[in-house]
Amino acid sequence: MTEIEPEESSTEEKIFEAAKDVFHRKGFDGARMQEIADKAKINKSMLHYYYRSKDKLFEKVYQLSLMRALPQIVSLLNKDLPLEEKIREFVREYLSVIKKNPEIPSFIIRELNTNPSRIQEFFRAQVAKRVQPFIDQVSEASEAGKIKDDLPPEQVIINIMSLVIFPFIGKPILQILFNIDDSAFDDFVDQRLEYLPDFVVEMTLKSDSDL
Repeated sequence: MTEIEPEESSTEEKIFEAAKDVFHRKGFDGARMQEIADKAKINKSMLHYYYRSKDKLFEKVYQLSLMRALPQIVSLLNKDLPLEEKIREFVREYLSVIKKNPEIPSFIIRELNTNPSRIQEFFRAQVAKRVQPFIDQVSEASEAGKIKDDLPPEQVIINIMSLVIFPFIGKPILQILFNIDDSAFDDFVDQRLEYLPDFVVEMTLKSDSDL
């Protein structure tokens, strides 16, 4: 296996960070390879040496962004924990990961709109089987009558994902509605980190008195 030279690894990292910033701000259609090269402080020919097309670069940035963020979430979902505790930790970890990687929701939505087969293949290969234990655990709780309103597992999981992701997707609108800047938005997310895990558990699982 060929080892990557430190200088080459550093160049790839600079390209990744530059491309992530440009794609996040301007989207795939608005991004230009020259702008990415300028931001990475390399010439355009070197950028094309690493990535022959904007499409290839976008795909790599997209996959790396997800692969950097997903492992800790997937690992958590496979822990041997009671469902109530796992939901709390999942919401807390999921929200923290998206806060650190706010480009992920927009990347996913853009891919769903422009190249759904690519995102489907990525999740089929990298995510589906690894989150199955959590889906099974929710299904068992549902069958045991422990889920409020007898919600099916799919609804439970979508509720959790929606509550975590929407503020980041809707950030520009929320900032206008609430008249808040980026710093205040970060405080808003921190507030959700405090109360959202308990809120999701309370709206999802029946208490002992309900059973």
